[in-house]
Amino acid sequence: MDNRDFPTQDDISEAIHKLITLTPGKYSAMAKQLDPLTGTENALRNRVRQIAGQVVPLGMAAEMESISGRTDITEAMCRRAGGVFVKLPEVGQVDNEELLIKFNELMAALGQFAQAHNEFTSDGVLDKSESKRLKAKGYRVQSLVAEIYAVTVMMFGEGDAQDMRSRASVASIKRVE
Repeated sequence: MDNRDFPTQDDISEAIHKLITLTPGKYSAMAKQLDPLTGTENALRNRVRQIAGQVVPLGMAAEMESISGRTDITEAMCRRAGGVFVKLPEVGQVDNEELLIKFNELMAALGQFAQAHNEFTSDGVLDKSESKRLKAKGYRVQSLVAEIYAVTVMMFGEGDAQDMRSRASVASIKRVE
């Protein structure tokens, strides 16, 4: 098996590039964070562009998210699998104000989705570019609904629901086994 037989999908590569370019110092700083002794901007760019069979391994992608504090790669992988990524808030951050903020964000995102839908379909055709942009707006709505649900369970769930993050990590471990 060779890396060339399993290239990284374009949407995942785009997410990796986005994460790096939105991190202070961009490629150069990320390369040095990943490998302080020999990490170079060029070497990292070659991995992202998949030059000569090079790839960004999963462990490196996870480390880049950790360094940057961003979740672009995880979000792209979730979209590819037909799901959404929901970053659960810290238990101490959960209150009615958090819920109100999420509902306001949902209404704004839903309005943007509806406006884009009307604009993109007004001519009776949804082209590839419009479809991609509409899908992104729809993904945002789905993510916010999932966040609202998670916050609601954290606030009002019965029993040990206050610690949704630990329950979610246990569930993911069980699935892997």
